[in-house]
Amino acid sequence: MRTSKAQRAQESSRQTGQFARLVRHSIERVMYSGGESGELDFGIGAMLALLAAPGAFASIGATPNEEYFFIVLAMVAAGAVAIWKWDALIPDRRDYVNLAPLPIPATHILYANLAALLLVAAALGLDVNAASSLLFPLFANGSHSFGYMAIFFATHLFSVFLASMFGFFIVLAILGLMMAVLPYRLFRRCSIYVRCGMVAVLMAVLSTSFEIGAIVREPASSWGPLVQLLPPVWFLALCQQLRGLTNPVFGTLAKTVILASVAALAVAIMAYTLSYRRCFAKSAESIANFAGVGGAIRHRTRHPARDLFLRTPFERGCFSFTLKTLFRSENHTLILGGFTGVGIVLASETLFRSVEAVGANRWPSAALLSIPLIVLYLLLTGLRLSFEIPVTQKANWIFRVRTNPGASECVGLARKVMLAFLIAPLLAIVLPAYGFVWGWRVGVIHTAIIAAASMVLIEILLVGFRKIPFTCSTPHFKSNIPLLVFFYLVGFMVFTSLVPGIEERAADDPLWYVGFILALTGISLGLAFYRRKMSGVDRRPIFEEQSNIGDVTIEVLNLSWIARYTGRTH
Repeated sequence: MRTSKAQRAQESSRQTGQFARLVRHSIERVMYSGGESGELDFGIGAMLALLAAPGAFASIGATPNEEYFFIVLAMVAAGAVAIWKWDALIPDRRDYVNLAPLPIPATHILYANLAALLLVAAALGLDVNAASSLLFPLFANGSHSFGYMAIFFATHLFSVFLASMFGFFIVLAILGLMMAVLPYRLFRRCSIYVRCGMVAVLMAVLSTSFEIGAIVREPASSWGPLVQLLPPVWFLALCQQLRGLTNPVFGTLAKTVILASVAALAVAIMAYTLSYRRCFAKSAESIANFAGVGGAIRHRTRHPARDLFLRTPFERGCFSFTLKTLFRSENHTLILGGFTGVGIVLASETLFRSVEAVGANRWPSAALLSIPLIVLYLLLTGLRLSFEIPVTQKANWIFRVRTNPGASECVGLARKVMLAFLIAPLLAIVLPAYGFVWGWRVGVIHTAIIAAASMVLIEILLVGFRKIPFTCSTPHFKSNIPLLVFFYLVGFMVFTSLVPGIEERAADDPLWYVGFILALTGISLGLAFYRRKMSGVDRRPIFEEQSNIGDVTIEVLNLSWIARYTGRTH
């Protein structure tokens, strides 16, 4: 009997270790899913730091009335990570090849994946809200008693954590329902459109913090029915209810948020469970790296306008390849759409805050002039960042063979791609909008100033660029992320504050235009001089980051855990 109990205890311990190893494998697959797939992998530490940073900065100087913003931020951040890791949340061909032949029950793999997703969601909820949950109560209620601050802290942390979990599991529920209902090939083709749609919804929810945030500061009885339909408002009501603020609206919405959270978790788990086995088997047929979503950009025969813009066969071929990649690759589309979405949100906030501001001579204020600059800065920087992420690095041999190393055409190609994304919004949106509201004189001048400043920005972004977009190995961002973020933030402030400030002053004194043109000309000439002084080696196209050249990588299978799982040793 004692031997039997000892054996059962040993067997139970072994099975627990086996399951823990599967859970660890699933977590690593979700969090470390970069590499050759083309996904940008900052590393777990850097990603967690970036997710916690917005809440920490927003907490400085915050007031108790801004709690709605932190709830929205928590929900949007967790949902955005789930959308970003969309492909890693479901089994792919690599999982099928590695796990299907092993003597592991399929139910164990399913339960391990569900446990991993729960742990990842909880970790994201804590990380996104850790800094803000400490700093926000401190800055918002520093003069209150310790007991009040403790209650404020606990209720705030619970509300924002639950909002994060809700945002994550809503995305997971949509993913599971699509996997369960749609045929696998249709699911893969619709994936990019659904993800882009969810990104747009998250940006719209984030933008509500500017207008709705002011409404929810009023008494709850004045909240309209449309305001009460917003999920972040439910979590705010729950937070107020937990603090003992009795109000019929708070009680109703608090019950709603509990039911909605439980429903989101239940639907996510049920749909994911029902569809996991089918998707796991079908994943062997998937194309892991490049999900074609249709011919968004078609190659046509020679066209006079295109040939005038693209002079060489290299530019014509690589320009078409770049546009097709941007419109067909899910990862690159999400990067560009995410940066642009953030720009639209920030521009919307600026518009709401300064819609009635008009400068001298009926000229728009600097804040109104900065709206297109905000969007264009993030659009161009997002485009520049996406150039660094490869599609399938093993397929870049055609570019190695056909590229002339001494031609130095990479900068010209990237410049024309970025100009194509710049010209369209300027002519289709900025010029008509400012011309219709403030007159065509203002519209033409403002469009010309934005075009000139944006072209200089493009030249600055392309300093040292010598790659064909999407064909080079991913740079090592992990060591210099703080420095890059600092420079991009400084550039954002200069581009969106200095340029419209000069234009506003030039409305009274046209000599400011002369100084502005001279400054842009000086920067352009300085950059051109720098490029001419670069050696031929520094201008040659590269296809691997310098730190990777000469490295010898040996891939180890590390199958020892299989022996531990099966209880066999050889």
